[in-house]
Amino acid sequence: MDFDRILQGILDIGEEMVVCGAEVNRVEDSIYRMCESYGADRINVFIITSNIQVTMEAPDGRILTHIRRIVRYDANFDRLDYLNDLSRYICANQPEPDAMQQKFDEVMNRPKQHLALKFIGAILVSGGFTVFFGGGWLDCIAAAIVGVVIVLMELFLASREKNQIVYNFAVSVTAGIATLLLVQLGVGVNSDKIMIGGIMLLIPGIAMTNAIRDMLIGDIASGLLRLVNSILVAAAIACGFAFTIIALGGVL
Repeated sequence: MDFDRILQGILDIGEEMVVCGAEVNRVEDSIYRMCESYGADRINVFIITSNIQVTMEAPDGRILTHIRRIVRYDANFDRLDYLNDLSRYICANQPEPDAMQQKFDEVMNRPKQHLALKFIGAILVSGGFTVFFGGGWLDCIAAAIVGVVIVLMELFLASREKNQIVYNFAVSVTAGIATLLLVQLGVGVNSDKIMIGGIMLLIPGIAMTNAIRDMLIGDIASGLLRLVNSILVAAAIACGFAFTIIALGGVL
């Protein structure tokens, strides 16, 4: 077998697991088990949220080292579930590199969630939290519209801006402007409650939860990286709404 290609395929799986939101120690364990299933020895796996490093001694005696830089983050637990199943399949069957790549492509090419569900979810979350925090029905309707604006803005910026801080700041400013305009037009009454509903769509809750989870299980470096990134993203969101409030004359 071509163990370089095998290790490359294993790292493809590990990288996507990290991108999808898997905890670091789970990915390290999965990569270790997949390498071990092919007869590799002296396997060393080190992962943080932005980097994967694997060194192993192949059955033919060669020492192989692969390093992978991770620059994306897109929580997707459906894909993660199938990647976990794929790692178990590889451990049980040790497929050839081409077969491994085919299985990996099948997982990556699974149909994505329908776009309409994203809009429906945004409407329900933003509207629901606005009412929960004391807003009225007009505020709920305005928050639902803001939720749609946020999703549209995210779709527009997704392929244009990779910096998460700039991305979230821009989305927050747009959502803040939409909120204040809707209040001026009489669609909503309490702009602060409407903004709270919009903020709930943007806060990095999953990333922050993963950060705490990583630190609790001993992956301090990965946990701190996730936590710092989450705090910076949250600060960008807060600054975006604050900028809108200051620029347009305050909360109505």
